[in-house]
Amino acid sequence: MDRMAVIVGQQTITQLQLDEEIRVTALLNQRPVARDAETRRAAADRLVEQLLIRREMEQSRYPLPSEQEVNQYVEQIRVENGGQAGLAKALATHDLRESTLRQHLESQLVALRFIEYRFQPDATVSDEDIEAAYRRQASDKKTPRESIRAMLREERTDAALNAWLAETRRQINIVYLDKSLQ
Repeated sequence: MDRMAVIVGQQTITQLQLDEEIRVTALLNQRPVARDAETRRAAADRLVEQLLIRREMEQSRYPLPSEQEVNQYVEQIRVENGGQAGLAKALATHDLRESTLRQHLESQLVALRFIEYRFQPDATVSDEDIEAAYRRQASDKKTPRESIRAMLREERTDAALNAWLAETRRQINIVYLDKSLQ
């Protein structure tokens, strides 16, 4: 029987889901599996965020990633691990099935899609913003303007996402049944 680790509103995160998240993250980062308190808390936070994002996407009817997009992401991970044989070895090392990896990759794509649709349109960057960034960096303007624009857009998108997550966390009841995850 799988024990509940976290309750997010009416949904739960189980110990099995938490352990899978840890193993998938280790595989994607090409690192050994670590199960220390910090790693477990980070995994629990990611799973809570994924639940909040999926909840918002379902309520707001944001488009989910297509099967083709998920397949492309799986293929990218396959290539990064040296092809099918390398991925099979990595999956075995991390005690995972490809279907589990696929589910986690789909969840990541859902989060990326949500961030793209919900927050990037508000992350506009003006020419004045780029000039200010050059001044802050004391740069001699060797960095291309579009690189600075992309960096600033990403920073603003991250800030908007973090503010939304903080507010959403305040509005929903999150109970950590496994106290080590707080």
